Amino acid sequence: MGGKKKLNIRRTVKNIAYFARLIRRGAPGMLVFAAAYGAFSAFSAFLGYTYILMYVLNAIQAGVNVREILITVAVILGVLVLSGFVNLFWEMYFESAIIKVEKYINGLVYKKAAEIDLACYESPEFLDTYLKASSEGISRARSLIMSVQYSVYDIVNGVSNIALMAAIAPVFLLLAGVPFLCTVLVGRKRNRFRHDYQMRTREVERRRDYVRRTFYLGDFAKEMRLTSMWKVMFRRMSTAVDELFAIQKKYGVGLMFFAYLYDQLFDVIVSTGSKLLALYKTLIAKDMLVGDCFVAVNSAENIAYGLNGIGESLLEFDEHSMYIEDFRRFIETEVKIAENEEAPDPGPFESLTLRNVGYTYPSSDKSALSDVSFTVKKGERIAIVGHNGAGKSTLVKLLLRLYDPGEGEILWNGKDIKELRLGSYRAGFATVFQDPKLFSVSVAENVMQKGDLTAEEKVTAQKALENAGIAGKIDELSKGADTTVTREFDSDGAVFSGGEAQKVAVARVFASPADVVIMDEPTSALDPIAEQEMYSNMFRACEGKTVIYISHRLSSAVFADRVYMFEHGKIIEQGSHARLLELDGKYADMWHKQADAYAPAGEGGTER
Repeated sequence: MGGKKKLNIRRTVKNIAYFARLIRRGAPGMLVFAAAYGAFSAFSAFLGYTYILMYVLNAIQAGVNVREILITVAVILGVLVLSGFVNLFWEMYFESAIIKVEKYINGLVYKKAAEIDLACYESPEFLDTYLKASSEGISRARSLIMSVQYSVYDIVNGVSNIALMAAIAPVFLLLAGVPFLCTVLVGRKRNRFRHDYQMRTREVERRRDYVRRTFYLGDFAKEMRLTSMWKVMFRRMSTAVDELFAIQKKYGVGLMFFAYLYDQLFDVIVSTGSKLLALYKTLIAKDMLVGDCFVAVNSAENIAYGLNGIGESLLEFDEHSMYIEDFRRFIETEVKIAENEEAPDPGPFESLTLRNVGYTYPSSDKSALSDVSFTVKKGERIAIVGHNGAGKSTLVKLLLRLYDPGEGEILWNGKDIKELRLGSYRAGFATVFQDPKLFSVSVAENVMQKGDLTAEEKVTAQKALENAGIAGKIDELSKGADTTVTREFDSDGAVFSGGEAQKVAVARVFASPADVVIMDEPTSALDPIAEQEMYSNMFRACEGKTVIYISHRLSSAVFADRVYMFEHGKIIEQGSHARLLELDGKYADMWHKQADAYAPAGEGGTER
C-alpha cells in the first residue's frame, strides 16, 4: 500500500506546506492564531506554574519587601486571568473556524469524487484511497492545527524553563533531555509502525463496515429475513474480526513497547531522578535555595515535557505527512476523462455516429464491446436490445463518455466527442437508468436534479411527474412535490416502491431540455401494462427528440425506427421491428418467447 512508502524530509515539508495552504484557504489566519495562542499559553504557564513559586520562596528567603512581592504576584495573576479569557476565545474560534476548514477540504474531496473516472470505482485500491482521503482529510486538518499550537507552546515553554534551569543548575538539563533523545532516535520508527498498523486496520474495517450496513439498511432487510444471506454476511464479519485480531496481535506488542519505553524514561529518569538530585543539592550539598529546589524539580519535568513535546511535534509533522500523502494521492489522481474549458461546445444535435467502437474493462481480458458501428440521426428512436451481459449498458457509458472507447471513435455531429467540452456534451443527454437513485431532498429537486428551484422549475417538475404517471401519488404526499424523499431525516418523508421510484426517475427525462434521451432499462421495475403506458407517455413527451432506449424486454422495440440486437458485445442483427421479425433470427426468437410469456392464460401468444 502507498502508506508504507517512506517519505524524505523534503517531501514531508512539501506535504505540510500543501495542507497548511488548504487550511489557510478554508480559514485565513487560523494557523497564525494557533501559533500565537500556543506562545501566549506557554509564557503564562511558565509564569504561573514555575516562575511564581521560585520567586516567592526565594524572595521571602532573601528578605525582599512584602509589597514588592505582592505587586509582582498580582501582575502574574493578571496575566493568568487574561490567559483564561484567551483560552475561552480560542476554543470558541477554533470550533467555528474548523467548520470552514472542513467545508473547504470536503469540497475538494467531493468535487474530485464527482470528477474522477467511473472506472476507478471498480478498483478496491481506489476505494481504499478514497476512504483514507475522506476520513483523514478532516481529522488531519484538526491534528495539524493542534500540532502547530502545541509545538509553539513546547518551544516557548522549553526555552523559558531551559533558560531558568541553566541559571540555577545546568545538570538538570541532562536528565530532562533523555526522553527527547529517545524521541529523536526511535520516534520515526514508531510513527511508521503505527501508520502501517492503522492503514492495515482501516482496509479490513471497510469490509467489516460493509457487512454492518447490510444488517441495518432497509435495502437488504427482506433478503436478510427470507434467505440465509445473513449467515454469509455474518461469516464475512467474523472473518474481518479475525483479521483485525491478527493485525492487533502482530502490532500490539510493538505499540505497547513504544508506550512503555516513553513512560518509563519519563517517570523513572526525569521525575524520580530530578527529585532525588534536587533534594541532595538542597539538604546535603546545600548549594541550592528552597525556591530553586522546587523550580528544579518542576522545571526538569517541564523541560522534559517541552523537549519531548518538540520532538513529538516534529514526529507528528512526519506522521501528518504520511496521511497527507494518502490525501494528495487521491486529490492528485489523474482524471483521464477531464473537462477542457477551451474545447468547443457540441452544438445542437444532428447525428451521433459510432465507428468500430470496442471496449474491454481493465479487470477483464474479454471485450465488452467489439467493432460496433451505427449512426443515430436527429428525431430517430433507436432500440438497443439483447440478453443481459450483451454489452448494452457498456454502450450507454461510452455514449455518455463515462468511459472512452478502447478502439474506434464516437462522433457528435461529425466531431470526435473527445474534442468537445465534456460538461456541455453530457448536458446534451437526458438519462434514466435501470437502478435509479433518489436523494434525500424534495421530490421536485430529484426530478430537476438541482436545488433552489424557482416557481417555474417547480411547475416543470410537476408536469414531468404527470407525464411519468406518478403525479397522483405525489399529490397525496404531505407537501406534494416539496416532500422530502425517504424518512431518514424527515418522519413525513416519501417512501416509494421500486416501480414508483423508477417513475420519479423517468420524470427527469421529461423535465430535461436535452436533445437526446437515453433510457437504460427504464421500465425494468414495471409490469407489462405499466411498461406500455410508460413508453406511450414517454414518446409523447419526447416528441421531436432523439431517443435511444436499451432493454432486454422487446415490447418497447415496436416503437423504434431501428433496432440493434447485441450479443457478446457485437451487433448481430439490425433493422426495424417488422424487418427483424421477417428475418426470423435471434431477435424474432426472443420476441416470440417474450410475447408468449406475456400472453393471457389459455392464449397461444402471437402468430409467427
